[in-house]
Amino acid sequence: MTETYPIQERVEAALGAERADRLLTALDNYSNQPNAVKGAAKRPSDPEVEAVAHAAFAAATAQEINLELDSIGMWGLLTLAARAGVTILDSLPPGRVDSPKVASIRRATAKHLKGLAEAAAAGPAAGSAD
Repeated sequence: MTETYPIQERVEAALGAERADRLLTALDNYSNQPNAVKGAAKRPSDPEVEAVAHAAFAAATAQEINLELDSIGMWGLLTLAARAGVTILDSLPPGRVDSPKVASIRRATAKHLKGLAEAAAAGPAAGSAD
């Protein structure tokens, strides 16, 4: 029996096969899971991808999440999902929610959201020469 990866399948269905493959390959190319979290945290904001990632994790069962979080890239995808709603981390299965990587994702999400808020507050006038 072939193992299926429902979170990845949901991302592919929402973003299209080519775009999803580029994203998931980039996230999976990190050397380890903590580096995938750090690398994903440095990606520019993409609300569409973040919402898709969030929806994919939100629709997953605990068993599906456990299976897929064995992958390096899925930790990066979870980092992006948290940008759309950090409470997604609270729904992780026992044993995952207390991971140091989850704490890193929480910090990275807070930093990301702070940066977005600061950019919005600065507005377009920040870049003008007037």
